[in-house]
Amino acid sequence: MHSGIQENFTWNRSHILASGSNTVILLVEWYGGSFRQSRRRNTPKLIAQDVQLHLWLEPQVALVRIHGAKAMKNLGQSLMIPLGHLYDGVKQFLAIELALQPQSAGMHGVLSAQWKFKEKNKERIKELPVKELYMNYTYHTGLLQQPESFHVRKHVMLLETQSILKEAIHLFENGDIERGEWLLRRKGDEMLIEAARHTDERLLEEADMLYQLSEHYIGTYRNHKVLKIKNG
Repeated sequence: MHSGIQENFTWNRSHILASGSNTVILLVEWYGGSFRQSRRRNTPKLIAQDVQLHLWLEPQVALVRIHGAKAMKNLGQSLMIPLGHLYDGVKQFLAIELALQPQSAGMHGVLSAQWKFKEKNKERIKELPVKELYMNYTYHTGLLQQPESFHVRKHVMLLETQSILKEAIHLFENGDIERGEWLLRRKGDEMLIEAARHTDERLLEEADMLYQLSEHYIGTYRNHKVLKIKNG
């Protein structure tokens, strides 16, 4: 167990096609202390400050996008993702979407990852060991047809919610109420389908939240539009 930060790295699929270009998603989860789903604490203990995730991509790998964070790109294939502070029992996550070029069949390196942070009340930066992550390239059709990880897909959907909300609010504020409503309800429908398929309460709650926000914004911005017309 690493001091300060515990992490999980999960690919959305275990195998990709050796002879073609592939897009894959890496879910990164991290937390400090002892994580429990039911943990409730009004003032969680600070575990680490100024957490950073450093990534070094292999030459055949390109960054497509990051869900849930913004990266500061350095020279070449290296990235630094600032992640703020870490509190006891609070799990956080982000998803990294990558484009992989063809490779020969077998295990190949995709990227290396390293955590850097400051421990509570300390100024010195602590560095955890570099971890190398690999992907299995194959021609085996049975392995390629295996379903993607629902755990990864679920968290990508949750991470996408904030950007969907921002886009929808922008549409509402600019008078495009129908488009804003469609955007929120489409995302809600997508989550509701996955929630029913996998009996997932978190996605069900998130879908319900999007439907409620849709109704709220429709009422708010339609009334605002009517008042604006009345007032000339």
